[in-house]
Amino acid sequence: MQTGRVEFQNITRICEPSKYRALDGVSAKFEAGQIHAVLGENGAGKSTLMKILFGLVRPNEGTVHVNGSVAKFASPTDAIRTGLGMVQQHFSLVETLSVIDNIMLGHESTLGGGRLDRARAIQELEEALPSEDLRLDWNRLVGELSIGEQQRVEILKLIARKAQILVLDEPTAVLSPREIESLFKILKDLKARGRTVFVITHKLSEVFDHCDTWMVLRAGKFVGSGEIAKTTRSEIVRAMVGADVPPLADRVKMQVDLAKPAIRVSNLSAETSSGRLGALKFSVHPGEIVGIAGVDGSGQTELVNSLIGIQSFSGEVEVLGNRVEGTFDETQASNCLAGLLASGLALVSEDRHHQGLWMDQSVWLNANLGYKNESWLHLGDWATEAERFAREYDVRAPGLGTEVRNLSGGNQQKLIFAREMMSRPVKLLIAHQPTRGVDLAAVQLIHGKILAARAAGAAVLVISSELDELFALSDRLLVMAGGVFSGEFFREGGDGFDRDRVGDAMILGKRGST
Repeated sequence: MQTGRVEFQNITRICEPSKYRALDGVSAKFEAGQIHAVLGENGAGKSTLMKILFGLVRPNEGTVHVNGSVAKFASPTDAIRTGLGMVQQHFSLVETLSVIDNIMLGHESTLGGGRLDRARAIQELEEALPSEDLRLDWNRLVGELSIGEQQRVEILKLIARKAQILVLDEPTAVLSPREIESLFKILKDLKARGRTVFVITHKLSEVFDHCDTWMVLRAGKFVGSGEIAKTTRSEIVRAMVGADVPPLADRVKMQVDLAKPAIRVSNLSAETSSGRLGALKFSVHPGEIVGIAGVDGSGQTELVNSLIGIQSFSGEVEVLGNRVEGTFDETQASNCLAGLLASGLALVSEDRHHQGLWMDQSVWLNANLGYKNESWLHLGDWATEAERFAREYDVRAPGLGTEVRNLSGGNQQKLIFAREMMSRPVKLLIAHQPTRGVDLAAVQLIHGKILAARAAGAAVLVISSELDELFALSDRLLVMAGGVFSGEFFREGGDGFDRDRVGDAMILGKRGST
């Protein structure tokens, strides 16, 4: 029997103490030597099912079969011994160690006296290397590698442990287009060597370009599977969402007001976690959507923080006619942000849990957060507003008194958008990672609201690591790399953007058309 075959039989996982069924009687078969896409909306059970396969989570009911035998994994160590490996969304690498030391960690080759036998480890790894695209400088520090190269180290760890079944959880979330192509070339090389690959993803374009089969979970239940070659995109969307998702409305042709920019930035510099913003200059005008692309950590967070006055910077920043001071002071920053909101700023922050929501408070309180400062005697008005927001943005909650932490990520994000877009007239929307961790239906709704804001004459700045999102929304696209703008691109005649040129600017710092 070919190694790498996986079967789930009646897998049920009940979360305590809520008794919520993260998985409910899931049965599915996966053949060896293929790339399998595991799909579903947020909370559908995708990661839970794969964690059960890898021994990180144990099912309450059901069995997992690997290569025809029942697999009872008490821990990931048992799964690894059976030939499984998993690359999580957040890598488990030691940045101060070399590539080969990270690959050996917990799986060391030693000489006499307990000394590491790096030469032997490198020789064995190169003999087992399934793809030249995986080759790295074995002695280079992991902290010096790009995100794509670090991901290769995680895959190499699995190769060194002789994994025949590989699970990758949202592997392309922070990769550039060229890194994504490189990753799937590696996965196809692994497949050609007989390995089985599971990819948890929500990017249907990658599924149809690179995967062999698909399987969809919805609300913890198995709802469909099949071969990619015999399936349409709409069939998978219906399986994921339970209905067809309507296309975005046609873009309204806007007359951009160049005389009064909503954002005007000149010679902006600031310290970042990995270097420095380098003398940035740009503007955003009413009636246009400007997107900012770039691999995470290129300076996007510091740029947004400078625009809203919560970070020190040098240079000139003007937002909605308000001069933003470059010297950070807590009271001044609070007053600055309050003034911007009063002037018509809608702000969707990068981290909804820590910046956008009060997680242990109710839906109705969060719906009014920052915009209802009247006496608590007006709670009836607050509840009425919350009901209106929830209805308009399809925020699904058991009740307005539900703590926001108990909502799905998509409903949390829709609540933030509702509050920011409906509390007062919006002249400028700044949306940082507007659909990160959000399911397909919520993405479509949020994108529609962003385009509606543009059509109503608002200026819009969208910062995202999702190129497909930026291509769908932007009129003009700026690319950040290493704290500077490495390219500027325009939606030419409605035909969109050149993915390769944008990708080059993201990863290599090549200058685009200006």
